[in-house]
Amino acid sequence: MAEAMRSGTQAGVAPMARDGHDAVDAAAHFGSLVDRHHAALLRYLCRQTGDPELAADLTQETFLAAFRHRGQLEDEGAFAAWLFGIARNQLRMEWRRRRLRRLVSLDWFSSDTTSIPALQRPDTSSGCHERDEIQRVLDGLSPTLRDALLLHSLCGFTGSEVARILGVAPAAARKRIARAEQAFRTALAGDATIPGMDRDATR
Repeated sequence: MAEAMRSGTQAGVAPMARDGHDAVDAAAHFGSLVDRHHAALLRYLCRQTGDPELAADLTQETFLAAFRHRGQLEDEGAFAAWLFGIARNQLRMEWRRRRLRRLVSLDWFSSDTTSIPALQRPDTSSGCHERDEIQRVLDGLSPTLRDALLLHSLCGFTGSEVARILGVAPAAARKRIARAEQAFRTALAGDATIPGMDRDATR
């Protein structure tokens, strides 16, 4: 995998706080887990969204959700994979909220804006935020391949751990990772017509 993608590896995992600890101990212990996994989770969400501010918000929401549901974690050694699974759920909910807001906005726009000339102008905001080359290639990957690539090559999860996070068989996860790595390398070299690339992919 291109070295440009790799900016860190998965950190070690400490035991998860359980109900047997008092509230102060549980909060302190969980704080150490936040410190340990925050940077990797933030990098993952930054590359998923291309938006550092949104990624920071989703990172915070992920840790809050993890703390609330910490009693559901059965295998303490799988904390990182469990955490990134929660992050994926938070990301999916965010895309759903955005799609809903967009639909509501379009309904209003189609019925109420004919008398507002300024709103009829073309939207030129898309050119205001330049993406680096890696982000451009990631945005072009299908969501399925992008997810597998980021979990494996950016976050350092093994094929088996990626399978657990994605809820697929290990063989399927390894196949996705291989396809994603090939797609990424080829696109980074300048060929945007390869299988796995989707310039109009929706998250």
